[in-house]
Amino acid sequence: MTNGKVNIHGKEYSTVAYRIHQFRSDHPDWQIHTEVIKLDEDHVVMRCDICDSAGVHQATGHAFETRNASKMHQTSYVEIAETSAVGRALGFLDYGSQEMQIASADEVIAAISSQSDPRVEKMTKAVNACSSLADLKTVWGAMSEADRKVMQSIFSKRKEEVCQTTAQT
Repeated sequence: MTNGKVNIHGKEYSTVAYRIHQFRSDHPDWQIHTEVIKLDEDHVVMRCDICDSAGVHQATGHAFETRNASKMHQTSYVEIAETSAVGRALGFLDYGSQEMQIASADEVIAAISSQSDPRVEKMTKAVNACSSLADLKTVWGAMSEADRKVMQSIFSKRKEEVCQTTAQT
């Protein structure tokens, strides 16, 4: 990484720290507000709102993280979600790399991995076949730590879908 950019499969990706630096240089009087929408011992949903100097809302970003996604998440899942939400909001204001300005670096890496790795495709099918939280827990428990890192965003999305379906019935 140099100058706040990361090369992911031949495309430059701007880190959130770099986006914030650019944004602050361009708009020193604008505000970035973050808020915890939902927090429990295993999950967090964060929201970031960006307002201009007059207090007019310009962009919003959300992020969902789970504590067991990785070793780093065990102690910092709230901070990771906050950074992702800020990065997404800044992406909506066109701060970042053209094709990947909304997604976090982890999301981009997971997406690329799932497209090019037959093993990840198989795990994705297994996760998407789950129709209950118990099924998801079983599949998640069978994965290695490395597989969990790759599958985190796919797993989280499916878990949210299962929870919504369960809540509707």
